[in-house]
Amino acid sequence: MENKKYALNLEKVLFTPLEDDGVLYVIDENKYISLNETYALIIKYVSAEHKFQFILEHLISTYDVDREVCKLQLETVLTELIAKKYILESIV
Repeated sequence: MENKKYALNLEKVLFTPLEDDGVLYVIDENKYISLNETYALIIKYVSAEHKFQFILEHLISTYDVDREVCKLQLETVLTELIAKKYILESIV
């Protein structure tokens, strides 16, 4: 995942950032998903089409979390979002 970047699948979802969190709207299901602060930050970076490493570094500095723990959790979140087709990945 480290040599990949991500983008929101705008045919599937729309993201609305709020003060510290956000909302993801799933278009074809007409469903809103409330995002906590961390999840919203990940989606914010994905919507800006940042690379995995950029997202990882910013999460580590924002939350002062262990690198390996953060990397594993970020990979899990991104894999889940890709499986649901909410985000797209590309190799850089």
